[in-house]
Amino acid sequence: MSERAILAAKNIDVNELNLKIQEQITGESSIYKSVDSATNQYDVVNYPPEFLNSLDLPGLPPHNLKLKVGSVVIMLRNINQPRLCNGTRLAIKKLLNNEIEATILKGKFKGEDVLIPCIPMLRTYVFSN
Repeated sequence: MSERAILAAKNIDVNELNLKIQEQITGESSIYKSVDSATNQYDVVNYPPEFLNSLDLPGLPPHNLKLKVGSVVIMLRNINQPRLCNGTRLAIKKLLNNEIEATILKGKFKGEDVLIPCIPMLRTYVFSN
């Protein structure tokens, strides 16, 4: 698994492939949800959390991230360079409430166990009328 990648042109295709792969892995799945809210008090009425959660943007995880122990994932953000940076492949080892324990699959740090904490991110949405 660490030597292969599946390329897809559209996010919907990626989501379908991820679901099929997750179904083939035994064990219970855990769901990690994003927390979306408008930071500007005037935008709260125009952009409710339901709408923000429905957005599927490239480079950001989905609102409902479904994982199982044994899943292979790729980092989307630099967290702790050079160990945990964009593109690092990891195998999920343990799923906890506020963090994920994983093993690095490739590169200089191959075989090291790392913790990935829950990280608040500020997403900026620009909407035009």
